[in-house]
Amino acid sequence: MCPTHALGPDASRVLRGRVLLVAAPLFAPMPSAVFFRPASFSLKSLVLAASVSGLLFANGLHVPEAHAAQTPQTTQTATKAASAKKTSTKKAAAKKTSAKKTSAKKTKRSAKRTSLRRRTGAAPSQAMLAGLRKTEDPLALGSSVAYVIDQDTGEELVVKNADIPLPIASVTKLMTALVIAESDLPLDGKVRITREDYVRSNATSKLRNGMTMTREALLKAALVSSDNRAAHALARTYPGGKKAFVRAMNEKAEALGMTSSFFADPTGLDNRNHSSARDLGKLVSAVYEYQTIRTASTLPSARVIGDPSWKIGIQKTGFTTAAGRCMVVQSEVGERRLVMVVLDSPDNTQRALDMRTMRTFVEAEEAFNRDFSNAVPYELF
Repeated sequence: MCPTHALGPDASRVLRGRVLLVAAPLFAPMPSAVFFRPASFSLKSLVLAASVSGLLFANGLHVPEAHAAQTPQTTQTATKAASAKKTSTKKAAAKKTSAKKTSAKKTKRSAKRTSLRRRTGAAPSQAMLAGLRKTEDPLALGSSVAYVIDQDTGEELVVKNADIPLPIASVTKLMTALVIAESDLPLDGKVRITREDYVRSNATSKLRNGMTMTREALLKAALVSSDNRAAHALARTYPGGKKAFVRAMNEKAEALGMTSSFFADPTGLDNRNHSSARDLGKLVSAVYEYQTIRTASTLPSARVIGDPSWKIGIQKTGFTTAAGRCMVVQSEVGERRLVMVVLDSPDNTQRALDMRTMRTFVEAEEAFNRDFSNAVPYELF
């Protein structure tokens, strides 16, 4: 008997619809018993049916009708799955690309910050290269240079490397202010900012091309904000231009007896500008005589020492890589008017600390002198 016939009419119809490999010949006889009693299976029929099904399945040809009916839906589901997978892949790729761009931006910003640090402090200053930072002093100051002088008597109270000429950065602007104050130029005169005033610097400026300001406002900007464009505009609009202004700066330095000083530009960005602490003491005493400079230098927004007990008349800071951190201050300590200078401090904290240390030393010395002068000779022993 043909295997398909042994399965009954339903099974036979299923197998003939799916398989040609083992179908019975068209001329094979069809037993009537099989057709009329589909539910009656002999052991032999079941074995043959199982054999045929196993053979068809092994050859990958067994596809039930129920599954065949679901083929369009399965195909549609598979298409959707493939589309979703493709979309997911695209999103993943886009996310990866975005992550790479973000990483590249972060790397670029980090490199920029590193480059900026290198330009603004990582390199050694000229004083460090000269070994001045290692100089020992009784007050254990961290700055390479320190100097304190009594403005009225000329008595030098603290002296550390005070005669060595070094770059002074924006402290230069005190000489710029002095030249302007002693000129015949009206402080209420108008000055127009131009592209020429855009000097190369890492410092920011609020002054823009085309802005018009009074000379006094530019003077305040140069001293309070240490604005380089303001200082340059003052020099550029000086009679004879910037060259004549720089020449006037050096002539004034010579007149003040600043024998270790030289000026090459009005901003302090040029490292050829240099001076000694002793020379800067003379400069601070000179600018103190001008109320305009005192007022501009000591505005609340310009205060560099937060202690309100300091009675400050003049103050100016400066920083470049070559100069380190610098500061000059004119202040009253007790009954004395002092000019205090530090050059090449390692950082702003040390700079302020050295100023406080020198002031404390002067206050202690003044108290000692007062007590000593009032003591009866035998009490000293």
